[in-house]
Amino acid sequence: MDNYCEDMKKKLIQKKEELGKVVESLLLEATDINVGELSMLDTNHLVDTAMDMLDREQITGKLESIKAMIADIDHALAKLEKKSDKFGLCERCGNVIENERLQAMPWSRYCITCKTNMDKRR
Repeated sequence: MDNYCEDMKKKLIQKKEELGKVVESLLLEATDINVGELSMLDTNHLVDTAMDMLDREQITGKLESIKAMIADIDHALAKLEKKSDKFGLCERCGNVIENERLQAMPWSRYCITCKTNMDKRR
């Protein structure tokens, strides 16, 4: 594996480790939320409980995003290991993914043009 691939591999592993720490932090935050007993007579408690539920939804959304990013990182790591000649090529059009994009997000599967077109269709 050449230096470029080694550098990308290090970046990917570092990002995956960072995401693992974020997940741990989010899980601690989620478990610190104490829903407690619901009381129909205590409006403040109901508001607090509703806010806790919203916090959990936000945490769940963040965890889902992180899960998708980790899957992309694992995909990129596998590509580096098995088909390093395919790393850095857009999985849609086959063109080279812009270096700036790969430096910022080495788990990128698509070039900017394809990613932009895919996002517009959503």
